[in-house]
Amino acid sequence: MPHHFKMILCPIDFSEPSIRAAEHAVGFARDTGGTLLLAHIIHVPTGELYQPDGHTLTFAEATERTRSRLADVQRTRLGNYANCECVVDVGDPYAQLLAIATQRGVDLIVLAARGEGAVAHLLVGSVADKLIRHAPCPIFVLPRPAA
Repeated sequence: MPHHFKMILCPIDFSEPSIRAAEHAVGFARDTGGTLLLAHIIHVPTGELYQPDGHTLTFAEATERTRSRLADVQRTRLGNYANCECVVDVGDPYAQLLAIATQRGVDLIVLAARGEGAVAHLLVGSVADKLIRHAPCPIFVLPRPAA
């Protein structure tokens, strides 16, 4: 295992494939003593702002709710890995993830090939495709599990 993967970015959309990617990412981080950046970008327009009761979340509420969900993934699925930072931002997922990778000096991006559902397929699939072509570092892509 290369020891230069000290800053690892793992974008998740809370689908099972993306959480499995995070489980792989934390393995890389543990092996190298690296930092895991667990990231979720709130894309607008998005269903994340709209609640079943008709209430619309503010960006601050959506960000806090997302940060809580990331912390829950860290705690329940990633063994509460201590060197994990939960990153939440609002905007275009590709642009924000590319900015995080560049600004934070990311050495490796770990992601799932596709999220779940039609919208996730369009958003996550195109985000993954763009990151593969333009990322400033290597990318580890987990394929979809065989049906």
